Amino acid sequence: MHTQGGRTVTGRAEMAAVGSVAGLAIWALAEHLPDVIDHPHVYLAVTSFVAGFFAVLMGLSGPYRVVRAALPALWLSALAALLVTWAGWRFDTLEAFAEAGHPIMAWGVFVTIGTPFAAALLRDHHSLRDYGHLFDVSWSILVRYSAGWLFAGLFWAVLFMSHALLEIVGLTIIEDILDIDGVPFVVTGFALGLGLSVVHEMREYLSPFLVLRLLRLLVPVVLAVVLIFVVAALSQDPSTLFGSLSRTAVLLFVGLAMICLVSISLDRGDADAVRSRWMRLCTAALALLLPVIAGLAIYALSLRVAQYGWTPARLAAAATAAIVALYALTYAVAVVLRGPWMARIRQANILVAVVVLLTAAAWQSPLLNAEQISSKSQVVRIESGNVPLPDMALYELAHDWGKPGRAGIAQLQDGAAQTDAALQAQVTKALSADSRWQFERGQADRRSETQAAEIHAHLTVLPQTAAVTEEMLEDWPSYRLREWSKSCVNSPDPGCVLLLDQFAPEQGAQQGVLFIPAENRKFDVFSVFVDGRDLVIGERLAPFGGKVVTVTEVRSILEGRYEVAPSSRRSLWIGDVELFPEF
Repeated sequence: MHTQGGRTVTGRAEMAAVGSVAGLAIWALAEHLPDVIDHPHVYLAVTSFVAGFFAVLMGLSGPYRVVRAALPALWLSALAALLVTWAGWRFDTLEAFAEAGHPIMAWGVFVTIGTPFAAALLRDHHSLRDYGHLFDVSWSILVRYSAGWLFAGLFWAVLFMSHALLEIVGLTIIEDILDIDGVPFVVTGFALGLGLSVVHEMREYLSPFLVLRLLRLLVPVVLAVVLIFVVAALSQDPSTLFGSLSRTAVLLFVGLAMICLVSISLDRGDADAVRSRWMRLCTAALALLLPVIAGLAIYALSLRVAQYGWTPARLAAAATAAIVALYALTYAVAVVLRGPWMARIRQANILVAVVVLLTAAAWQSPLLNAEQISSKSQVVRIESGNVPLPDMALYELAHDWGKPGRAGIAQLQDGAAQTDAALQAQVTKALSADSRWQFERGQADRRSETQAAEIHAHLTVLPQTAAVTEEMLEDWPSYRLREWSKSCVNSPDPGCVLLLDQFAPEQGAQQGVLFIPAENRKFDVFSVFVDGRDLVIGERLAPFGGKVVTVTEVRSILEGRYEVAPSSRRSLWIGDVELFPEF
């Protein structure tokens, strides 16, 4: 008969051994497996299987013995490895696969969401519908892993401190041991496994209960912020607020945070959920606001897709938005129907978790081939002839989107590029570029030429005999070209104005004043000077006396009602407005 202390020691030894083997396996996969397996997709399959197996096994072990947890860890990691390897066939090399990133994230989501269901099967098949059990398992795994990694970090800190202490007396035994190949990985795995075991033993003292109770306090705060945001957003033009993928990401992050807070507030059952009427009202209100956040995220993403087409990042955002929208719909319906709305949300969480699991699987299969969908979208846009060369995703097609991307760029070579010399040249540059920086440098040069041409076309130069060419503007900073080209094009009356004169005759070259339209019919004013074949931007000018330059003063210049006259030096006088260029 085994004593409680004996079982504790055995459990710790098992987990420490599993962690050590896991660390050794990860080291072997990274250092030696590439020498044994040449085929990249076989290597991907083995690596993802081993990493997934140990991640799931260590997550399940503790509540269950290692031997019992091994079987569900095997089938879950095998299925995940099969899916991620399937996704890997879109790419020729592991480097391209790793740089894409999103298939690895989908693999991680599949393993993470699948682990609580695997734990439920260890109990009995009825536990797959037991929300309370799934809730407890999910949060306990999160807490155990967090505490386990914290212990592993502290373990290493003690090792470093011990080495520093022994080094004082000339002993380097710890350093010598750690210098042995694979030992640091084994040590990390040992500490993690031991930490996971101890955390499980102390589950009555170190449980998710405290963390969840603290997170509940954020519900009224997040509700207030989201409510203010929604009111402000709906009172403004959404097309100007949300035309950015980064803002879509912020909205999705907020939506996911709201989902977590609602689930945390409802806990595993009504007996454990928030009890005060105020907190339940806040939780219900947060659930009802979720559809608004989801809708704004989808709208923001649709603006970006309509403008620039699909890319893997936008498809990932779309998949996330669809999941958030599904949560939002089920939560809102559950609250509106009243009655046992909290129980309905808990059951909806199980349903949506299964949908997330299936979506992660589909993402790695041909059903949701992000590279293929993106390539087709971008090729259609380019073939339409409505996409400027700088906005074409040619480098991505040639290098980032694997086999579907190369098929897309081959289609362009055989089609649209045959009749468009500029497109053919850009396709050739994209295929021959060794790096994105090299290709984008050429794109930036072309973009600068285009923007300089736009400014020049909308620039009124005085006197008319002054020779100012497009080439003289191309070396301006890219941010100035970008901003000023928009200002000059969007404000044609009176537009951008450049006045050249001999403000400093002793310097020989011409100097001048450049007027750029700004907000509220005002103008930003800059001194310029001609330096050979370049027009160099000098200081930003502010009229003396705190005045501003408006449309009225610029129109006076165009009508000839100005003078270049001396102050302490010669200045530009527009009525009683004096501008003194600095060079």
